Amino acid sequence: MPSDQSKMEGRLRQGVSFLELTISVMILGTLAAIAMPVYSNSVLRYRADLSAQRVAQDINRAQGIARQSNSSRSISFNLSDHSYTISGLNSMDRASQPYRVSLSEMPYRTAFASLTTAAQPTTQLTSVSVAFDRFGMPDQGISVLISAGTFQKRVDVAPTSGRVSVQ
Repeated sequence: MPSDQSKMEGRLRQGVSFLELTISVMILGTLAAIAMPVYSNSVLRYRADLSAQRVAQDINRAQGIARQSNSSRSISFNLSDHSYTISGLNSMDRASQPYRVSLSEMPYRTAFASLTTAAQPTTQLTSVSVAFDRFGMPDQGISVLISAGTFQKRVDVAPTSGRVSVQ
């Protein structure tokens, strides 16, 4: 009569049964199906936040350069290719090219949902520019709506103070 120990050794040598493997795969598949939408939403939310912060920082940068250089600087947004440029500033990567950021490229992979001005908040534009005078004051207020999937962030430039906010 085999001992309990020899029965356990025989069982250990048999390995994993097909049923156990199938159940494990089903459990992992269920967990993946639950986790994937949560992960995707987190990535989209992060991209929208990252893009909005970058736009706000670059608007503040253009404003600061206008003050520092005692000359006008503008930042122009283009809805068709989801990019913006800062006048009089060269690219950090290529000194011979203008400073341009494309939100449709990595790491952002977002888009401009709309571009509006404070004077015409209901009119969506294909391009909009805001110029900062030598004191850092804008010539107009603008609103840039950035989208990543279902998540949206808005960057506003106040027309009277030039204050930049992200909502």
